[in-house]
Amino acid sequence: MNEAVQTNLVEDWPQGPLIGAEGAILMEANTGAILYAKNIDEKLYPASTTKIMTGLLAYENCKLDEDVVFSYEAVHSVARGDSNIGMDAGEIIPMNKALEGMMILSANEVANAIAEHVGGSIEGFVEMMNAKAEEIGCTNTHFSNPNGLHDENHYTTCRDLAMIAKYYFGYEYLAALSREPSCEFEATDTQPDSFKLNTKNMLVKGKKYEYEYLVGSKTGYTSDARQTLVSAAKKDGMELICVIMKEESPYQYEDTVALFNYGFENFKKVNITENQDETSVLSGGFFSVGQDIFGSNKSILNIDPYAYVVLPKNADFSEVEYRLHYNENGGDGQVAKVEYSFHGNPVGVANLTMNAENATLFEEFADSSADTQTEETGSEAASETGSENPSENLPVTNRNKNGIFVNVKIILIVIGSVAGLLVGFVIVRGVLKEYQFSKHRKEIMGRSRSRRKNRKKDDDYLD
Repeated sequence: MNEAVQTNLVEDWPQGPLIGAEGAILMEANTGAILYAKNIDEKLYPASTTKIMTGLLAYENCKLDEDVVFSYEAVHSVARGDSNIGMDAGEIIPMNKALEGMMILSANEVANAIAEHVGGSIEGFVEMMNAKAEEIGCTNTHFSNPNGLHDENHYTTCRDLAMIAKYYFGYEYLAALSREPSCEFEATDTQPDSFKLNTKNMLVKGKKYEYEYLVGSKTGYTSDARQTLVSAAKKDGMELICVIMKEESPYQYEDTVALFNYGFENFKKVNITENQDETSVLSGGFFSVGQDIFGSNKSILNIDPYAYVVLPKNADFSEVEYRLHYNENGGDGQVAKVEYSFHGNPVGVANLTMNAENATLFEEFADSSADTQTEETGSEAASETGSENPSENLPVTNRNKNGIFVNVKIILIVIGSVAGLLVGFVIVRGVLKEYQFSKHRKEIMGRSRSRRKNRKKDDDYLD
């Protein structure tokens, strides 16, 4: 059993709880750091946690006031005993109510209707689901329907499902839906029934396993998949995603709470720029850290000041290893990224970005107030963007501390050396040409003297 928990084998890593689920993962959303791993790449059935992908695609491709029409196929392809809210063919509800019915009440016919609305057909929507999974980076996932009803060709893994959940819970609207305890429908001209139903999710407010720091959660069950549960929680600026697959009730909730508590109690966020040795990332070659040869401390490349790693609480940043990867495309000004690991286990990534505002080589032309203003307004600007990324709420640090500069001295040396070689080549080539010309000239003059002597002999003979 212990060998199945891969993270328990990492040196100096906090020992995680032993749980009965076939597969489980605890991932920090913003760094991708995996804090707990048990069979995270084993292909398993997701059941209704599939609806996280369905909700994500609906939210990204539709407006909330669009009408969702229930076709005969959407309603009657769901068996009587499967989860539903009793919608009839021909009824119409707005997308926001459809999302509530699917994410809070796990209604399968609603998932079908959403799929037809977004993808034109269930088959078209399934293609969108698999394309989105590939875009996100899932490598062991294949969807066959939008609701998670059992199909042998409908599977995923804990790792892949956590990555999908990261995108879903990244939208506050979707996250809020999935932590609501109940859902109420009022009668309309296109939907004649009024009713209120409660969620079966026991993690939400007022339920048996209510979790104080819950961001959102989605349940799932089929006789083949058994109990599945995907949840997110946030505390102390750290957002954790937990996936439980193939467990028995009610242990999917107990496993989730145990893993969330394990994560929040044993790990910490560590800001990279506040701890990174300023000479350790790019201290040689064509980039350097510190002042350039003109005495300027204005960087043109910076480590993301908001990036952080997640480490065991008793670990020190000096134990972290890093690897630099250059970005050939340079998208969004990101010229490179630094990947951090702790005894081989990835714990975070920091981007190296172009800083056009500070890209100057001459101190006298720099605005000396620019950095001060950036420090004073950085946190305020982050809040104005309305970003849901908790890492962006970190205090702004001195951006020049880890500034990376073009090493002008080395570039000038290289340019001078190349120029010297070129000049030397031209001189040598000229000398060789002059030598060959002189040699050729001597040969011509020699032949000319020889001809004059011969003509003089002939003249003497004729005379």
